[in-house]
Amino acid sequence: MTFKAEFLAELEDCLRGYGAVPVSNPDALAFFIEFVRAMPDHDKHLRCLEGVDQGSGSFWNNPAVWWEQVPRFGAGRSKWGAADCRRLLDDMLDEAISDEIDVLEMEIRELPS
Repeated sequence: MTFKAEFLAELEDCLRGYGAVPVSNPDALAFFIEFVRAMPDHDKHLRCLEGVDQGSGSFWNNPAVWWEQVPRFGAGRSKWGAADCRRLLDDMLDEAISDEIDVLEMEIRELPS
C-alpha cells in the first residue's frame, strides 16, 4: 500500500468515526480527503510526510496530528478551501518533525556519557 493510500484510509476512518476523537466538522474533513486524493503522489507535502514516516513511523502515532488537528479541522467554520488543506498538511508535518526531534533528543540523553 502506498503512503498516500494509507493516509487516505486513516483519514476515512476518522471520518467514519473510528478515530480516537469525534470529528468536529465531517464536511470539512471530507473536503480534505478529496483534496489529498487529488494530489499527485509526488507532491512535496506527501513526500515529506512519507519521509518522516519512513524514518520512525512517528507520524501515525502522533496525538497532536490524529487526536487534535484532524478531528478539529474546519471546526466552527462554514467555509474552507485548498489553503486550509495545505495549512493542515504543513501543521501535520511540523508536528511529526517536532515529535521526531523530541524522540532523538531523548535517545541522545540516554546515551552513556
